[in-house]
Amino acid sequence: MVQELKLFFTDYPRQICEMQGFRHSELPAGLMDQLLDYRARSLAILEDAQIFRIDADAYWMMAELVNEMKRDGLDELYSQVQLPFPAMAIMPPLTGEDGIQRQNDGSVLGLVTQVGGEIYTQRFGIRQNTVGPSTCCMVTRGMKAEVVPTPTRGLFEAVGMPVPDGMIDEELAMNGNFLGAAVAIATLLRHDGMLEVQQVSLHPRHERRRAERSGEVLPDTLIAKIALGKSGRGQVEAMKADMATDAREGIPRRTHWVRGHHMKSRSGKLVWRMPHLRGAGPLVPQLRHVTGALPRLEV
Repeated sequence: MVQELKLFFTDYPRQICEMQGFRHSELPAGLMDQLLDYRARSLAILEDAQIFRIDADAYWMMAELVNEMKRDGLDELYSQVQLPFPAMAIMPPLTGEDGIQRQNDGSVLGLVTQVGGEIYTQRFGIRQNTVGPSTCCMVTRGMKAEVVPTPTRGLFEAVGMPVPDGMIDEELAMNGNFLGAAVAIATLLRHDGMLEVQQVSLHPRHERRRAERSGEVLPDTLIAKIALGKSGRGQVEAMKADMATDAREGIPRRTHWVRGHHMKSRSGKLVWRMPHLRGAGPLVPQLRHVTGALPRLEV
């Protein structure tokens, strides 16, 4: 994960050159300077990155909210999104071959960095301590995105390892998901009860026990676990109820959750209306917050 990425960039780009039998002096002019600058910037970012592991239910809710957002009027608000940390390592749940989402084991993560009005997103893969580096970076300004090849892609091409277009398209799609998750976290954390943040160990209990039995010492790393808060659980309940095919209109319902949603205020600003209870029983007070938006990006 982040530790593996630090080790990778500490030795970068020597390991890639040696794997292909290339000397640094054989690289195109200027490429080595780009690679060393990229290494220095990446190590600095990783030193400050906060790790976020997202529960499946919380990720489902955030993805649904992103998918249903309307584009009109959102560019200005999205430009003002402020991430909770300058660098976020995003670990969404992973979908298995059976279609079931499970906790991210650290094999895929997105590195999302905000510098002024720009957000940079990269995808990294890690399997058996081997890093699959990012070949492109998605740079967003507002709702528009620019694709910038990383120096690693130039290195791959120089040593005879061209990157297929399909792999780049897949990487960009994942970058869009990582960015959407980071912006959703930044937006929903501003509204009490939508998300819950817990400090947990990077390594689950069963991993720690297995390591202890084998005499291995795992680093005592804490990460932020993103789960649904009380209002978030009500939001998911309401969203799934709206999707149910057996919902009957016009028939009185017992106390139930009404989903939160974005709406335009009288002043024309986009606001978030909190999920709330309707029907018999106590009501959750209605709150409306001006919020940033989760956009569809133009690449």
